[in-house]
Amino acid sequence: MPEEHDKATELFHQITNHFEPLQAPDNDYKSTTLIRLMHEEVFVKDEFLTLFFTHIEHDRLGIAEDKAISLSESLSGLVGFQGWTAEEQYTLDQSLVRFARYLIDNFFLPLKPLAGKTPQPTPVSLSCVNLSAPAIGTSQRLSNLLQSCLQRDRYRCVITRKFDVEEGEKRYKTDGENVKDDDGNSLLPEGNNMTYLEVAHIIPHSFMSLSDIEGGPNLTGRKQIAHMILKMFNPGAVHLISGTDIDRPTNAFSLTHDLHRLFGNFEIAFEPVQDSQYTYKIDYVKTRRIFRSHNLPVTRTLFITPDRSIEPPSRQLLEVHRAIAHILHHSAAGDYIDRLIRDMEDLQGEEVCPNGSTRLDEYVHFKIMSQFDGMIIC
Repeated sequence: MPEEHDKATELFHQITNHFEPLQAPDNDYKSTTLIRLMHEEVFVKDEFLTLFFTHIEHDRLGIAEDKAISLSESLSGLVGFQGWTAEEQYTLDQSLVRFARYLIDNFFLPLKPLAGKTPQPTPVSLSCVNLSAPAIGTSQRLSNLLQSCLQRDRYRCVITRKFDVEEGEKRYKTDGENVKDDDGNSLLPEGNNMTYLEVAHIIPHSFMSLSDIEGGPNLTGRKQIAHMILKMFNPGAVHLISGTDIDRPTNAFSLTHDLHRLFGNFEIAFEPVQDSQYTYKIDYVKTRRIFRSHNLPVTRTLFITPDRSIEPPSRQLLEVHRAIAHILHHSAAGDYIDRLIRDMEDLQGEEVCPNGSTRLDEYVHFKIMSQFDGMIIC
């Protein structure tokens, strides 16, 4: 209802405006900022507001998760929070902290470790690829995806435009000094500037199960939460990557190894250029970054196959990626997750200290979340 929507929006802004300036500067990440940015970036704001208010009321009041609370009840319970006692306001603040952690555990943390780690197959003959193979991320599917992306992207990195060295060597063996690129230009002047290219997923495999059952994804509880949150960014995004569709060219493109890592870690993003369907401004999310390699920002128009036989990268998915990158950077959650992953990896193989200094609780928590209910990190 419009009236309830307006009331929820106003109360949300009151809460975030009140608690955001009170965030401790030495916190690992800015919980309230993350929540505010989520509301700004998602498209389906009503669903996010409902999730926000019902979640914090369950937490604040200690109500069991299986007991339903309506949005109107949640709003009524929070109206006038500015006049609460310091203890009551602290309890609400901690509920915000735990809601932010809920978003990190179920959406951002599973996304980060897997992004940028697409297994890299060697291109194979399409006649060797079994397109009916149901498993997600199999070597056959990834080989087919790499070949399709390289063909569509004219064997060039979509950002640097560097030519793929393997394809260059292959063409040189066939054509010798007459070796040319897909536009008919000589490749000889680029001989010292080629590199190996990789296929990079826009949305990684962490949002899908390892197998597809009768055409539909087999989702666990946490993956269902991740899908629910992803739909808030773009209701049609999940359908673009459901099941084996996650390995379609619409969810991938060709990048150099280092740019694949930066893109997968949400350090660079594609911002669509107005009135140009396939043109993007590509830049670091951290605008004041000191070390800016690859001459970013750059504006690139993505290549399209003349007969459209290979789908172009999805504008919708690239916009979701940009929104996630913006949230991770400006809330400092991205740096927090990176530190957490490094710290937990350092703990692997270490002995447990008898004085209790080993962070077993964080280690166990990280392992549970990184496995994402059985998802293998590769």
